[in-house]
Amino acid sequence: MTGLRYGILILILLILFGCDTDLISTKSSGTKHDKIALGRYLFYENRLSINHTKSCGSCHAPELMFADGYRRSVSPYGENLIHNSPSLINCVELQFLGWSNPNIKTLSQQIERPLYNEHPREMGLHKHIDEVMAYLMKDSLYNHLFKRCYPRDTFPYSANHIIECIVAFESTIHSQKSPYDLYIKGDSSAFNESAKRGLKLFSSATLKCIQCHTPPHFTMATLAKNPDSVYFNIGLYNVGGNHQYPKNDPGIMEYTGRESDNGKFRVPSLRNVLLTAPYMHDGSVNTIEEVIDLYAAGGRNVTWGSLQGDGRKNKNKSILVQGFTLTQEEKKNLIDFLAALTDSSILRNEALQNPFRIR
Repeated sequence: MTGLRYGILILILLILFGCDTDLISTKSSGTKHDKIALGRYLFYENRLSINHTKSCGSCHAPELMFADGYRRSVSPYGENLIHNSPSLINCVELQFLGWSNPNIKTLSQQIERPLYNEHPREMGLHKHIDEVMAYLMKDSLYNHLFKRCYPRDTFPYSANHIIECIVAFESTIHSQKSPYDLYIKGDSSAFNESAKRGLKLFSSATLKCIQCHTPPHFTMATLAKNPDSVYFNIGLYNVGGNHQYPKNDPGIMEYTGRESDNGKFRVPSLRNVLLTAPYMHDGSVNTIEEVIDLYAAGGRNVTWGSLQGDGRKNKNKSILVQGFTLTQEEKKNLIDFLAALTDSSILRNEALQNPFRIR
């Protein structure tokens, strides 16, 4: 059988048995490894922002466990965004990616917001796309990498390809080498006695932490397909005693239209949580001690300013946030357990670092 006849036979069999013929398309792409390599550069590329001052890595910095350390993130023009940047660690496992938008379910959808958002403007890629493409074509590194990733495309430079490659890189940001992971795999020496007691508290029916921050990723956002199991009102606000969160940030109610969803935000992962302060969607809680105190109180009572109101009495608050009592020793145990979720290997993984600083 000649090579041509053999190729035709394979094509017919693929079509008959429902295989994805894109795999043999003339537009076939480079390897996944190639796209990860290109995506790493694009993730840290400031020229994607309209004034060349920000990259994805500006708001998701590896030294901050791919978060940004701000109460609310800052745009290329110095404006505060509505939320802070959550950590991207294990983001490929998430089934819901938005702090308050339950419709964002893929990394490709998620990245479109910072690239194209207008109010306030973020990266503004669509506003200077021709300039970006001209730069990518002219730069010898990008020229080489794009051609490797899309060898059969006559013009491999596109916004869709930029997104595809950044997503490929983001999908490699994993964290499962914490002391907790070692302990679960049988290394009892990875946990001290205080952390072991903290794990028991975390998993107890009294604290109920584990019901929302469920292993292995310590968020239901990697496990549940129903947004009601992922987005919760935890009693942060009760503006004016009217069971409302701030008008400009009402949680998923903005998308569902249901009043009962006012104040519901995605439960984040607790992996590396001691390194990702400040906390909550708006960064309004400064320390992990304050987070525990808030839950122990069954919510937060804001006693001054325009957001004044007792969140503990918010009718939309989750029934899981009922409050509890901890001794100082138990609080230390709980924090020691949370510290054991820290995976410092992220900080040493050169494959995740900014390549422009290394080369």
